[in-house]
Amino acid sequence: MNPWLVAALCLSGAGVIAWGSARLNLRWPLLVLSALLAAIAIQLFLAAQGQGGFHDLAAVVAQSFTVLPALLGAVMGLCVARVRGHHLAWRSLHLLLTLAAMVTAGLAVAATLIL
Repeated sequence: MNPWLVAALCLSGAGVIAWGSARLNLRWPLLVLSALLAAIAIQLFLAAQGQGGFHDLAAVVAQSFTVLPALLGAVMGLCVARVRGHHLAWRSLHLLLTLAAMVTAGLAVAATLIL
């Protein structure tokens, strides 16, 4: 399968989930999305780090074409929702956990690409 198609689907899917969560004022879809992205990003980071000096380059490619576009899509979806007048209250515990998971995923992606 074309990796650019996978990246486009991850970007658009995460964007729709983030936009829909903000539009419908639902907190749990965005929390689940960010938690899954953080878990996947950490696993791909550990795979790219490798064992015994052997780095898994497929994990770097997977990180670049799945998690990174999904993070960008989620941020873009939230920005579009904000422009359209739908915003989430960032003071609640759910959304603070969401933000923490998104930051964790972003840091794992950055660390993977730096390897």
